[in-house]
Order: sequence, then C-alpha cells, then structure tokens
Amino acid sequence: MSWWPVALAGLGALAFSARYHWWRSRQSGAPVLMYHQIVQELDSTPLPKLRVPPQAFARQLGTLAQRGFKVMSLSQALEAEPGDRVAALTFDDAFQDFADNAWPLIKARGMGATVFVVTSQIGGSNVWDQGKGIPSVPLLDAEQIKELAAQGVEFGGHGHQHRDLTSLSPGELAQDLAACQETLSGLLGKPARGFAYPYGLFNDGVKQAVARAGFSAACSTRPGMLAADTDSLAIPRIIVKRSDQALDFALKLSRTKSRW
Repeated sequence: MSWWPVALAGLGALAFSARYHWWRSRQSGAPVLMYHQIVQELDSTPLPKLRVPPQAFARQLGTLAQRGFKVMSLSQALEAEPGDRVAALTFDDAFQDFADNAWPLIKARGMGATVFVVTSQIGGSNVWDQGKGIPSVPLLDAEQIKELAAQGVEFGGHGHQHRDLTSLSPGELAQDLAACQETLSGLLGKPARGFAYPYGLFNDGVKQAVARAGFSAACSTRPGMLAADTDSLAIPRIIVKRSDQALDFALKLSRTKSRW
C-alpha cells in the first residue's frame, strides 16, 4: 500500500488544525462580539477586516439563534441570570451603516445590541482615521441615535474624541470622559452605562477615570468571555472579521479565537 494517501491525509489534518483552532479549550461565559461596520463595499480601506458584509452578518445572527443564544445588549448580558446562554452584540464608532444594514437584521430577529459613540463626531465622520488611508465614513447623527434608542438600541461612550486615553494627562482624561458622558446623557435622557476604550487601550488610571465619569461597564479588545468574575471595567470581547468563515465564527463562540 502506498504511503502517499496517508501522508497527504496527515498533512491535510495538520493544515486544517493550523487554520482552524478547534483544539483550543472551550471557555465558559458569554461571548461579547465586537463589530465595526456592516457593509459590503471596501472602498480601498487598509482595514478590510473591520467591514463585515451584511450577508455574512445575517448568517452569524442565524448561527447564534440556532445555537440557542439569547442575543442582547451589553447591559442585558451583564444582568443575565447565571447559566443563561447569552451573547452580546457591540458596535464601535457608531457608523451610519449600523442603522442602514445592521439594526434591521437584529431587530427582525428580536435581538439587542450596544453601540459605542464618539460623541464629538455625532453626525460627523471618522476623523480620527484621517492620515491613515482609511476612507471617511458618516456616523450616526443625534436624531438617528434618539430614534434607535427608542427602538431598544443601547448606546454607550467611546470617548469624546476617540483618543488613546492612556496618553492623556489626568485633566485631559477627565475632560474627555466628562464630555462624552454629558453629551450622551443629554441625548438619551439618562446616564450612559457602557463604555468601550478607544483602540482598546486602558490602564488602571483610565479605568478609575471611566468609573468616575459615571460609566459602570467598559469593554476592551482583549479576547475572552464575559464571566461571573469578569472585571466590569475590563470586559473582554471577540472581534468578528470580514475574513471569518462559518467555522471561524462557530469556534469563536466557544474558544474566542479561530486562529492565531
């Protein structure tokens, strides 16, 4: 018997295991999924991974439903009963395509979501990306935010100017976070609870400043699950990328990663 078929099968299995990390240990807790844009177009962006096509997003929502997840906002996930099979949807930057492409799919399935807003740019664009070759993209305006909030979307802060908060002086940090909370509170008619660190960057001083500004939960970009012992000011999230295939997404729901 030729050894080639066995060798080829072995190489195929190694390649599969290198690409899809099914062998990672399952993690307990609730997945908090992180998205940015839900759009088909790339527009020559150097960060295509942050643009998930609507069709892929719809399939991902279907996977969550089929696997028995209750899909909700961050606050709802934090308040869920132990043992509940929940997942949270979060969207950074508050791009207008959330209203156009993401929310109709979420709402039609009776699911919830949290959107983190860069408050100095409400109705503006992603000016923080200027100079990086990233296209200018419109953001939700005040009326859209109020309308979506009335429909059940949760809104949180993403900084006032989308700056690296760890690089700011204590005074600048307090000013940025206060402006973020004040703007959101004025729009929503109540204090905003959730926050997402711009660029995922934070330290103990930033965490304390976020809490002083009235935010009681803050998301990082570090991979992991939301568990009973999770630091509420350092909540891990699972990034969903444009290149994620169905198996990638399924693996992330239990292992947080599908590849290195």
